[in-house]
Amino acid sequence: MGPRHLAQSARVVEVTTAFLLALSFPVSAAPSASPANAPPVGSDQWWQDPSNVLSTRADAAAMHVAYLERMSQSHRLTVRKGAEFQAHQKALRRTFLACAGLWPLPDRLPLDLRHSEPLDHEWCTIRRVAYQLWPEVYATGLLYMPKSLPEQPAPAVLCPHGHWPDGNAHPVVQSRCLALAKMGYVVFSTTQNHYEDLPWGVSHQTVMIWSNIRGLDLLESLAEVDKTRIGCTGCSGGGLQTEMLLAAEGEQSRIRAASVVGMTCDFREIIFPASHHCVCNHFPNIMRCADPPELATLAMPAAVQFLTMNDWTRRFEKDNFPLLVELYKANGLVERLDCHYEPTEHTFDKSKRERMYGWMEKWLRGKEFKPVSEPEIKTFPVKTLQNLKADDGGNKGFSQISGLFAKQFAPSVPKLASRAEWDSWRKGKLGALDDLLGRPLGREGDATRTVASETRDGLVIEKVLVASEGPVKVPVLVLRSAKAKIKLPVVVYADSRGKAAMLADKGAESPAVVARSGSTVVLADVRFAGEMRLEAISGLANKLSTFKPASNVGERPAGQIPLSWERNSIFWGRPAAGMGATDLRAVIDYACGRDDVEVSSVQLVGCGDLAAVAMFAAAGEPRAKSLRLDFGGKCYQARTLPLVPFILRHGDVATWLAVLADRRVEVAGLSGQAGSAEWLKAVFRAAGNADGLRVK
Repeated sequence: MGPRHLAQSARVVEVTTAFLLALSFPVSAAPSASPANAPPVGSDQWWQDPSNVLSTRADAAAMHVAYLERMSQSHRLTVRKGAEFQAHQKALRRTFLACAGLWPLPDRLPLDLRHSEPLDHEWCTIRRVAYQLWPEVYATGLLYMPKSLPEQPAPAVLCPHGHWPDGNAHPVVQSRCLALAKMGYVVFSTTQNHYEDLPWGVSHQTVMIWSNIRGLDLLESLAEVDKTRIGCTGCSGGGLQTEMLLAAEGEQSRIRAASVVGMTCDFREIIFPASHHCVCNHFPNIMRCADPPELATLAMPAAVQFLTMNDWTRRFEKDNFPLLVELYKANGLVERLDCHYEPTEHTFDKSKRERMYGWMEKWLRGKEFKPVSEPEIKTFPVKTLQNLKADDGGNKGFSQISGLFAKQFAPSVPKLASRAEWDSWRKGKLGALDDLLGRPLGREGDATRTVASETRDGLVIEKVLVASEGPVKVPVLVLRSAKAKIKLPVVVYADSRGKAAMLADKGAESPAVVARSGSTVVLADVRFAGEMRLEAISGLANKLSTFKPASNVGERPAGQIPLSWERNSIFWGRPAAGMGATDLRAVIDYACGRDDVEVSSVQLVGCGDLAAVAMFAAAGEPRAKSLRLDFGGKCYQARTLPLVPFILRHGDVATWLAVLADRRVEVAGLSGQAGSAEWLKAVFRAAGNADGLRVK
């Protein structure tokens, strides 16, 4: 169910709604890998190593929590009106669709509707309907067709179901669909499908939003439906889908009225330092630009109702709704908003459903807005609806989506014949890389400082905290021969095992031997290695957090915390590789500022998962003149490097190594899936640096 570890992220995911029973349920995850002979994950013994720079585990935890709180700040909606709002509405919708992996929108293929046999209810017939999303990729939903249609054509309501056990067969979901059908609405309840392949930009929201857009297409295709009178409502994950569909439809929305239930709040309310919300909430980069309450306004002038309760939506009425009122009022549409809070648990119970019915009646039938009493409802046994089968023989499953996106978005492999062509190509790639890795925070607090220094076995060993972005300080060890009297070349090491393991290494190329041989060696614990391991947060998150969410889902075991940060970083548009690259650049900046370093000779060594981090850091740091990288066969195509959403649309390891064709690069463990070594050598030749590449 989603990525299990920062080092094993972005594997293709296909799960069923039944596996995602509730947003607050724990998600199982594999424990983080630990260096050889290290204490168990979560053990305080890990933080008692004598090579540590930080005083306590709490120091590392405090940095992580402070960083999370800076990155998770909410976007304040700006009240705009008229042409200014319309321009913003159009631009933000496009940005939103890009984040959701849906820009440009996919082709609208024939729906190719496939129906089950009808199930008879006293008020309506129910059929399972299969419909085509992408070529040979189908979704299904339940179509409730009233037996009595007072109006022809009739209004309709799309009902995405969310995380109910048993999906749209759950009695609570059935209840609203059946009641709406009795009121004369054609109802289509789409299935909440989960599928994710983030290196191509496919998120759970990619599939859900497109499934619901096509669900609207399906309703519009029915002769019984009035295309000008379509509503949408859902609770929990279905409420999120309703908001996301409003944003996707935008200024030309086909949704005239919507009721968002139990899932409207700033993203900040569902971000936690030691846990995470349901994986389907997290789609790339969206927190760079907006929060859900503003996204719901992108369908203005659609009428939108928000029903909130004692969950993460508890503070919406106070924190968010007043600004929405200002926005709608400024545009002469204030009557098209409704917000109602009930002190209940997280559910779409009868009283909320009745208020929703009244909202639909007002905006789809022009009646006075007031709750509509729900009749006595006889629902079907769950298995009865689950056993409805539509012939979707042409369906090859959601795994097809990755191949379709690869075909559409895979970058071409350029034939670069000159330094000028390489320079131009490289400039474009650097721009793309900056966007992929996200923008760092400005530095805060105390500057870089030396914590301690000692001489051991002929080496001067300094412990230093290097200021990186925001509140982050990178713990490093600086090794230098005690006999050295001149400026020395510098070698910066980054290894996912951490600096303590690197210091203990033996052999001719070990950091200690390199230092004794005449180099200044810097061993860095960039995020999330060594002292900067995310397990530091375990047991401390609630004590250190200044933000108290409306509804906290609790804390996961230490070994699962990296998964939570991966999910949150997806929101931020700031993957772990971006954080680590920023840390490494800060370390290089520190090293080059030392009086005992020869700045014209800076080498960067990256191992394990941090090989990619070192590669990315060097791309934006020209002082890194040479690199030694060992990928150990890992690459993005194999989904074995830490997650970077959308990265395969721009290239794999070989592509990013080609950005460094003006440096000296020694690379080991370059997988065939990562790109062609021969092409890479040709790029180095074109850049006038034929001898600069060594592939081991």
